[in-house]
Amino acid sequence: MTTERAMSTRVRPEPPISMQVVALLVADIDAIRVAVRGEPLLAHAIRGLAESGCVDHVVVAAPTGAESIVRAVPGARCRVLPAAATRADSIRCALEAAGSCDVVLLHDAARAFVPAATIRSVVEAVRRGAEAVAPVVPVTDTVKLVGADGVITATEDRTRLRTLQTPLGYARNALRDACARGIDPMSFPPGTVRTVAGHPNALRLATPFDVAVAEALLAQQA
Repeated sequence: MTTERAMSTRVRPEPPISMQVVALLVADIDAIRVAVRGEPLLAHAIRGLAESGCVDHVVVAAPTGAESIVRAVPGARCRVLPAAATRADSIRCALEAAGSCDVVLLHDAARAFVPAATIRSVVEAVRRGAEAVAPVVPVTDTVKLVGADGVITATEDRTRLRTLQTPLGYARNALRDACARGIDPMSFPPGTVRTVAGHPNALRLATPFDVAVAEALLAQQA
């Protein structure tokens, strides 16, 4: 009887609190014009965010022509805004348009093939209390410091160097404060930035060689 009474008075755990996740997807003209497997990078980036299973809504800041690309992605829950004069202004406008949310992902559409697991890792880190989160990968090349005369002056210790990827993750207030100060939070993440493991597939597609690499990776995974 005592055992039954003790069991009946145990405090039940609170159900997990649902946190709204919005992705701000910044695209330049190349994300619209450059295609991989017949689809623009912007379409691939939107699909990747949707397939992560943790993004509730996407706000796209892009040049003219993005609307038709977004409409062609099945099930995309997106709002499209015209790109502003600077990337920092585009991000600020996209955040204002995002409305109420708890977690904000800031993503470069040129990184169109970020694995779903990486996106989820960023979101979970913000949910656990980080104000800013970045996926990173170790630098594998030897990095040299070179003087103005073109002479090597030192070798950087690459064990501490990382390459930054996106999506960056933010608590909404942290990103809002950065935008209010006129900071480009994609180039200069504010505050204490925690890191999670990035992925080689999240490379930024900036050259024809990069696109060829992406095509090869997709063919290998098919």
